[in-house]
Amino acid sequence: MSGLYIIPDSKQPEEAAKFAKEHALAFEYNDFFMPAMLDDEAALEERIATYNRINADRDSTKDTMHGAFFDVTVFSFDAKIREVSLLRMRQSMEIARRMKLRAVIFHGNYLPFLRGERYDSNWLLQTEEAVRILAAEYPEIEIYMENMFEDSPKLLGELAYRLQDVPTFGICLDYSHALLNSKDGEPWFVCLAPYIRHIHVNDHCFAGDVHLIPGEGMTDWKLFFMLKDRYAPTATILCEVSGLDAAKKGIAFLEQQRK
Repeated sequence: MSGLYIIPDSKQPEEAAKFAKEHALAFEYNDFFMPAMLDDEAALEERIATYNRINADRDSTKDTMHGAFFDVTVFSFDAKIREVSLLRMRQSMEIARRMKLRAVIFHGNYLPFLRGERYDSNWLLQTEEAVRILAAEYPEIEIYMENMFEDSPKLLGELAYRLQDVPTFGICLDYSHALLNSKDGEPWFVCLAPYIRHIHVNDHCFAGDVHLIPGEGMTDWKLFFMLKDRYAPTATILCEVSGLDAAKKGIAFLEQQRK
């Protein structure tokens, strides 16, 4: 099964690279969204150097990374918060540029319980502006917006529609988030189908975003792959679990589902 991604285990980087190469997997780096990492220059340089070293023996051109998202609110009504939020996003894009990555995934951080015409329109306006700024500054890197707290795909769909003229923008559909927030994944695929370039999957028992290994929860995987094949056949898939052992189990399960 092609187009699968894992999170590299920073405690076992060489082993992760070997497993990825053996199974033709790409990496999605999950090390660079924490503010403490972004502010620790020595730790940041060491981690980048580690990954660049292990990537010397594998094709890393398809790799992605999760961008900063803690308290990142580019749609804030507070200009100072917008400024710092865009700074964090730029830091993510700079790391991706240095590592020559395919894409950076950001959260929209939309809060549905604050919904209203003013809140929604401001989210759309300011988020679109931030994406356009980053896309212009980093034209070689794709930017994906991921659903997190949203209980509907409509605003993400509207954002993607507005950004159709930005060739490097796309949607990262987190299927588990979608199920947790709305119990039905198909409307998300239907609404976002033209824009989905990447998908995050893990398993759960519908009681929290616990990132279980695929096959160890209650997700209907036959339904997932049917929807994926119908609406987003070319999208890549991250098995979003922590640790190399968990990644191995998850990849084995996902590949078995396709046989």
